[in-house]
Amino acid sequence: MQDPVFSLLDVERSYELRGSGWFNRSSRQLKALDGVRLELQRGDTLALVGESGSGKSTLIRLMLGLEPASDGRVLYGQRDLAQLDAAERKRFAREVAFIYQNARGSMNPRMRIADILAEPIRLHGLCAEHEIAARVAALLDRVGLPAGLLQRFPGELSGGQVRRVAIARALAAEPEVIMADESVAGLDVSVQAQVLNLLRDLCRESGITLVFITHDLGVASYLCDKIAVLYLGRIVEQGPTDAILNTPRHPYTRALLQAFPRFDVPLKASLSGEIPSPVNLPQGCRFAGRCPQVQAACRATDPSLTALEADRQVACLFPVTAA
Repeated sequence: MQDPVFSLLDVERSYELRGSGWFNRSSRQLKALDGVRLELQRGDTLALVGESGSGKSTLIRLMLGLEPASDGRVLYGQRDLAQLDAAERKRFAREVAFIYQNARGSMNPRMRIADILAEPIRLHGLCAEHEIAARVAALLDRVGLPAGLLQRFPGELSGGQVRRVAIARALAAEPEVIMADESVAGLDVSVQAQVLNLLRDLCRESGITLVFITHDLGVASYLCDKIAVLYLGRIVEQGPTDAILNTPRHPYTRALLQAFPRFDVPLKASLSGEIPSPVNLPQGCRFAGRCPQVQAACRATDPSLTALEADRQVACLFPVTAA
């Protein structure tokens, strides 16, 4: 069996919050991620879902090496991201691409599309200079855009077009892994469907490993074969997409499914109670204050992510009974 592409071993990410003013110099710790364990195999398509503040974007940033873990290890293959040398880091930057949520804002408004797409090709020395123009044209064709757009600027493109250019730029370095943060948010339904079809076809044809943040469980179902559900910095349930959507075993996952959002509406579980502060987490299960099936043990014991089946894990003392 091949080594995993990514392995996250009890990963934590904390931020120090300092009081403001001369009279308040105390500091507190905000835990954005707390003991995350995750394994990503080559060719996997994984959706990270959860309410705002659950830690999805922080997790992506750690996997991209943009921030260090406060504790635990993030492995790419068998190498710790924190220990990569300059040559390994450059190879990692080519093999792992990122598609920003704000695609237009991630592009230099003064650069033409041809130059934006050529930049990663030149950076990684993927072909001779005289071959770059043809390669750029092929990238644009691959994402379903006409060559006439190459001399335009990002501000002259529609929302759907600029998202496709962002995908083309991610593909330019011939990556093995693509990570995307809400890459279809803000698009109308028809354009969203076109971009999702493009991403799904690219993953199937090229065997690209995909990690996709989304607030839309419909998007997760269509695009990804695995789901990891995050709540307050922890994965509370993970497994095959069909199994999780058809038979959720964590009460939080079930609540998310019952509150399935309309298009482009932030994911929010319809539960009573308040989300605890990540600065002052409660004792026991951090979901206990909102859980409709809470028991006394839940307020005393913090559940760990436990295997229910070979490919299914849940962090709950009393999992929802499978129908």
